[in-house]
Amino acid sequence: MASARLRLSSLYAALFFELGINLPFFPIWLRAQDLDDFSIGLVVAAPLFARILANPLVTAYADRYRRTPSTLLACATIVMVGTPFLAMTSGFPSILCLVIIIALAQGPLIALADTIGLAASSGGFGRKLDYGRMRLWGSVAFAVANLSAGTLLLWLSPAAIIGLLTVSAVATVIAAMAALRLPTSAPEEVMPADGASTPRLWRIGLVIAGAASIQASHGTVYAFSTLHWQSEGLSSGTAGFLWALGVVSEIVVLAVAGRLVVGAAGPSILVLLGGGAAIVRWLGMSLDPGILPLSVLQLSHGLTFGATHIGSILILSRLAPAGMQAQVQGWLAASWAGLMAILIMVSGRLYPSEGEHTYLLMAAVAGIGVLLLCAALTGVGARKPMRAEAV
Repeated sequence: MASARLRLSSLYAALFFELGINLPFFPIWLRAQDLDDFSIGLVVAAPLFARILANPLVTAYADRYRRTPSTLLACATIVMVGTPFLAMTSGFPSILCLVIIIALAQGPLIALADTIGLAASSGGFGRKLDYGRMRLWGSVAFAVANLSAGTLLLWLSPAAIIGLLTVSAVATVIAAMAALRLPTSAPEEVMPADGASTPRLWRIGLVIAGAASIQASHGTVYAFSTLHWQSEGLSSGTAGFLWALGVVSEIVVLAVAGRLVVGAAGPSILVLLGGGAAIVRWLGMSLDPGILPLSVLQLSHGLTFGATHIGSILILSRLAPAGMQAQVQGWLAASWAGLMAILIMVSGRLYPSEGEHTYLLMAAVAGIGVLLLCAALTGVGARKPMRAEAV
């Protein structure tokens, strides 16, 4: 069991180390390729849209043939092979096409990893493992990647970013190879012949729509918070500190999540808590607060993202039949990615004129998400215990 925990923790660390380099620093490499702001925006948004296509198809294949670990390895290998070619690519059309190809394989990786991780938390390895304590190493790796890549780029040129992404892609393949023999369902589960009933599919859809709305409401803070803080006179170091507060709070929530989801209603309470915190956070951000209240709002990231993430994937794991475990996680990831891409573009239109008031739209989106979740979760805990309870 310790070996399984280590392999899954390493897998999450490798996946999120890459994200910790990609999200903050890939736009710097794009700028070094002489792309303008509009072109950079399209390249950055393209992977989010690619997930809408790739995630449902790839996860459906993994479920149908019960090959989640091998599918994860195949996708990771494509990313590893494709990433170095970015260093040999120039010009907007070529870069965009290659980024989309890589994104089609990269998009499903976390959903596939979560399918394996949820099997561990539901007893797939003989004893339940704590999903949150495995997943938190992804957040730790993300923060380490932020700091290490940022420090290296003080001395290295932007071209080094592709090298760092390639190294992280190789690490992901190694971690995926170590996960090949891990089971992807609990021993007692049996693949149903008829799949999920129509009422249950509607409930799954409402949970996905609600959770995706809450997660996508982070679009404005991801895209424009640093720019806004700097325009208000905060230094880049202070902005980094504010981002670090969010990552720390996320790690804390992931570390204690196993205790928070005890009982049938635990994950439902967790996801609704995350949605409520998102509404409060975005309303607070719309008031353009000073550094102290802003720090408190950033500390709520552990709830707005972390609690929403854990609660939603556990609820979907409970609602979905064994033959749809990877698919529902893929649907969730595709939904929030697509909606977030749209909200980032809308924020890009609103922010120049509305500034911090753009967060009011995010609060409304999070509120809609909470309403959808309330409709979906009515009576969920009453029918049978939550299967993905961690110990």
